[in-house]
Amino acid sequence: MITVTAPLWIGVVFGILFGGVGEVWGIGNPETLIRLARWKDRLLVGCLAIACAIGALALYGLYALGISMHFSPKPVYVVGVAIGGLLFGAGMAVSGYVPGSELMALGEGRRDALYAFPGGVLGAAAWTMLYQTAAGRWLLHTAGYGDVIASGSVHHIRPVFTLLIAAVYAVALLAGTAFLPRYSGGRSWVMQARTGQISPRDQESMRDTAAYLAEGGLRQNCSNGLHSVVAADVPDSNFYSRIKLSTSVFIGLLVVLAIFLHQIFGESTTYSWLAGRLFLPSFDYSNVAIHKVGWEPFSDIGTFLGALLAALFVSRHFQGFRPVIPPSWRNRFGNGPVKRALGSFGGAFVMMFGARMTDGCTSGHLLSGGVQMAASAWVFAIAVFIGMTATARFVYGNARAER
Repeated sequence: MITVTAPLWIGVVFGILFGGVGEVWGIGNPETLIRLARWKDRLLVGCLAIACAIGALALYGLYALGISMHFSPKPVYVVGVAIGGLLFGAGMAVSGYVPGSELMALGEGRRDALYAFPGGVLGAAAWTMLYQTAAGRWLLHTAGYGDVIASGSVHHIRPVFTLLIAAVYAVALLAGTAFLPRYSGGRSWVMQARTGQISPRDQESMRDTAAYLAEGGLRQNCSNGLHSVVAADVPDSNFYSRIKLSTSVFIGLLVVLAIFLHQIFGESTTYSWLAGRLFLPSFDYSNVAIHKVGWEPFSDIGTFLGALLAALFVSRHFQGFRPVIPPSWRNRFGNGPVKRALGSFGGAFVMMFGARMTDGCTSGHLLSGGVQMAASAWVFAIAVFIGMTATARFVYGNARAER
């Protein structure tokens, strides 16, 4: 089989590409993930589903052709992954951040991220301390089933059979995306294609999305053709619109390329690596993180740089660290900077604690795991959905999301 192992610095290039796409989608803006938690805007669900569908077909198709892949799905230990996923979803709903989007938000110049990032590092440190206790061992070893993908153990892959499963998996994800309305109360791509019209509710949501994404950003440069296309496409209610479809496919293929290059696509291990280097060098989990981290510190630096470049020259969303409060938060709690700082810090702490308990996050579980058809990715996804929607209902209640 053809085998390639990339040098670690290549992670910077991958991170720039990933961070740039994420910033263009608006993932660096905490309101995007808060609205996801409130189940009002499913942008990330649709884009990740398309990425995983295309990625799975490419990954197992190439493997069936004799190209070696560095398969590394997260192991299934049901109790730890489920509890960690619940915590991850709860923390995301409060802070509006996941590990990768914190770095994108720093690149975007969001003040929230100045509080979320240290909260994430301390959340990773808290898991490092719990890891070597009896409770930590129980979480990691209860109901453990190993490295399982849709066709069985990842160590005994039958290439053609697994490719057939990947084809069914891809069709299911693409069809689900076609029938899923992006906005609450709106119409799916199928209904839009059938009627040939965008509903008034979708039109209202699109205008509001464009407004909150641009809030606090740089002066809009109408002469920038790419900016104009992105600004019109990203709020669009159609998951299969030109920019969203092409970037989703690109991210799916980028994950496959990372797996081919003998690296894993993830963001959160860096936080444990950093906590181990700074505070807890003698702890068991610090040794685990330092041993397995790979190119993630480089790709995380790249994520920051990619978001910075995209925010300055493509989306024009660069904030300059001005005190911009997400609409859902200010409609519920007001414009007070202290409350928002506490929400960003505390939510990121809980989110990252859950991420390290499950050994992965949105990138490592939902994206990389989803492309590999990992069973752990779906346990994590279900737990995150429950955790984020329950927490968002409690925290935000019936407060308006709109500006």
